[in-house]
Amino acid sequence: MQLNMLTVTLFNSNSINMLKHINIFILIVVTASIFSCTKSNNYDPVPQEILYSDTSGVTGQLTVYVRYRDEFGSYPANGSGVFLYAAYDDILIDLENSAEDLAIYRLITADNNNSAYFGFINYGNYYILAFNTINGIYYEKISIVQVRPTQHEELSITLEKFEN
Repeated sequence: MQLNMLTVTLFNSNSINMLKHINIFILIVVTASIFSCTKSNNYDPVPQEILYSDTSGVTGQLTVYVRYRDEFGSYPANGSGVFLYAAYDDILIDLENSAEDLAIYRLITADNNNSAYFGFINYGNYYILAFNTINGIYYEKISIVQVRPTQHEELSITLEKFEN
């Protein structure tokens, strides 16, 4: 009888210790899960990488030149934004002030040559959105370009006054 009581007592104390260990383990797992699934507001976008050389034979180069026209003539539009898109609908979504940024590349024309060089990109059809505010007037133009393998494509865009 004495041995039987000792066995029950040992079993009960071992069960309690085991339950404590299981509870601690579950608490650790739940705590780790909660803290590992938090969403960070510190988003650093991946920098754009422009390829300056490629020997694959399936890419082409693209340079976009931007000008604007007013009532007095046509002039270089230095500092224009030139965005490259894969689809026309992507431009429309971005123009609606969407939180999404669907542009593949976002470049600004340089002051010295008034061009945006996209480097080597995969062949295919692309849409270009070019825009600028000059003397308080907003200018914009959407265009399309076909990039062919191993070719250097040059696109000239003349911005037009944007009318709502």
